[in-house]
Amino acid sequence: MGISVIIPTCNRKSIVLKTISIALENLAKITSNYEILVINDGQDEILFEHPSVKIFKNIKKGVASARNYGVSLSAYDHLLFLDDDILLTFDAINCFMDFFTNPEKSKMYCLNVHWKFPEELIKQCQRNNFGRFLIHINYIDMKGWMKGQTWKNNDEFIVPHLASYGLALTKENFIYVGGYNEIYPFSGFEDYDFSMRVHQSGMKVLLNTKVCMYHNEEDRVFPENWLQRRYREGATRAVYVKLTHDPSMIIQPSFIKKVVFYIIYNLHRFLIFITRRLNISVKFDRISFILFNALAGAYIWKGYAEYTKKN
Repeated sequence: MGISVIIPTCNRKSIVLKTISIALENLAKITSNYEILVINDGQDEILFEHPSVKIFKNIKKGVASARNYGVSLSAYDHLLFLDDDILLTFDAINCFMDFFTNPEKSKMYCLNVHWKFPEELIKQCQRNNFGRFLIHINYIDMKGWMKGQTWKNNDEFIVPHLASYGLALTKENFIYVGGYNEIYPFSGFEDYDFSMRVHQSGMKVLLNTKVCMYHNEEDRVFPENWLQRRYREGATRAVYVKLTHDPSMIIQPSFIKKVVFYIIYNLHRFLIFITRRLNISVKFDRISFILFNALAGAYIWKGYAEYTKKN
């Protein structure tokens, strides 16, 4: 049994090289039948000398098209989609391989496993107010991202939505569902869209919290990079709303809130500068956290508003 690991990446050369190295190290402990397909969607030239690693330039644009392209190039019938900042642990790959060796289970389900920040990255976050903000909102652990949803520690259970940071499914099921919708310009709602079609096909999404991978966002624990991600989140949401007309996903702030978001967005450099000045003491963290939350809301709104106009 072989496995094709598909990693889309965009201008994160140092991050993805670390991801490839650790994936190779742990895959080799379990199987010799594997390949790692890196689909480069950015401008960086990525080189990695290993017979099982193949690097391709994306023929289109966007993470959805990169994943689809990776599948079209894959040699094996078992797929593992991996984000370029996910460190694949031995326990996680063992869990994915066990999933694929159960034909009945892999026919009916796709599989995610738990993730969290590496310990050294959490320590880095503790040293500044923005990092402490990420800890405060529990951005550093998958459980924090699933607020309001079912969570079971040390278990495997069905969840409503999948995420492609580390997603295992058969190629047959991927083709049956129709792959990722390439209309989405950035990562985010292409997963939500794919989830809906997975459920419509009769499949379910499993989440395993018995094992864990590491989310290596060492280049994104800074306000500017994190806020750009919030912008892309709003942009992909706008594309999703345009495509599906899903009323639950529409962002309709009041006129006053729009004005506030407009002011915050246009003052974002000044506000980030203020948070840096507030970093002199943890006693100012509460003010910093309010500013980071306000900036996040403004960036999501800006991305949503601009892509609503474009589409």
